[in-house]
Amino acid sequence: MRYRPGFSLIELLVVMGIISLLVGLLLPAVQKVRESAARTRCQNNLKQIGLALHNYHGANNKLPPVFPATLRGTYVNLPVAPYLYTWSALTQLTPFLEQTAVYDKFDFDSPLYDYRTYAVSTPNQAAVQIVVPLFLCPSDKGQPARNPNGAKPMGVVNYVASIGSGTTAGAAPYGSPWDADGLFRAQQSITFLDVSDGLSNTAAFSESTLGEGAVSTVGPIPGNPQKLYGVVGVLSPAACDVSTIWNFPQLRGFLWASGEIRCSSYNHYYPPNGPKYDCIANMSTPGKQQLTSVGFKAARSNHAGGVNVLMGDGSLRFVTNQVQPSTWTALGTRAGNDNASD
Repeated sequence: MRYRPGFSLIELLVVMGIISLLVGLLLPAVQKVRESAARTRCQNNLKQIGLALHNYHGANNKLPPVFPATLRGTYVNLPVAPYLYTWSALTQLTPFLEQTAVYDKFDFDSPLYDYRTYAVSTPNQAAVQIVVPLFLCPSDKGQPARNPNGAKPMGVVNYVASIGSGTTAGAAPYGSPWDADGLFRAQQSITFLDVSDGLSNTAAFSESTLGEGAVSTVGPIPGNPQKLYGVVGVLSPAACDVSTIWNFPQLRGFLWASGEIRCSSYNHYYPPNGPKYDCIANMSTPGKQQLTSVGFKAARSNHAGGVNVLMGDGSLRFVTNQVQPSTWTALGTRAGNDNASD
């Protein structure tokens, strides 16, 4: 009988152990390369938004509002809250992002939300389903959000416009886009001349993570603060600390076409990727502000250690989670007479 050389069981186990060790060493490196590529693509998306922002200003001599809140067409004489015209800054920038075909699908004479049901208005049901890849960070999941109206899922968003410090002269009322001190505010447009702190020292856009988990839940915090938000009756730091309502009635970032704070705007009240959960309330005061979503919403990302921030001059910064609170606040305001470089 001829002897056939082969691997013994011990030799086979040794080889398998070496292979496992090599895989264990290589896998983190591969993941690091993938995240680096995703972060670069994310930065490129923000750069394109920055270029569109400057082209918009060049064409209109002003920036878009965070949402227009201006009645149009046949709705002018109807009991419609201006806030329901909550078209996001990104929606207004689409023609400057080679997305004119998307822009043309919206009916801007109708409010985004129907004043009788608060669902997306019928003429805009199809348009809100559009997913714009440019508005999604590759480091996030990018899945369309569930549509509570029973229609197809809605296009989500990772990039958010800065409405400032999240305070009014350092105090209440909190988290409001009306008369906000950032580069964007509700109904009113900012010009570059209004930015006395300097465009290179003022945040325009940053990142926000998409929501996860169940909607409209009650009880203890149900998950990661990076992925959910609390809801309170009247926005204040004390009320937000004891919130027991979560993700009401939608997940964060559920609609890029909406400029409300649950979707495509944020402020600098919390630090980047802060440990506290974001917190939202709806204003009940009669008048143009009625129904407006206000909140403390941090810039958040899935990148290790911080977030990308698009500055008003079109430049990009990676701001770490350990940024000084005073510096972060200064980055959020357009005319705070502060220095974001401190």
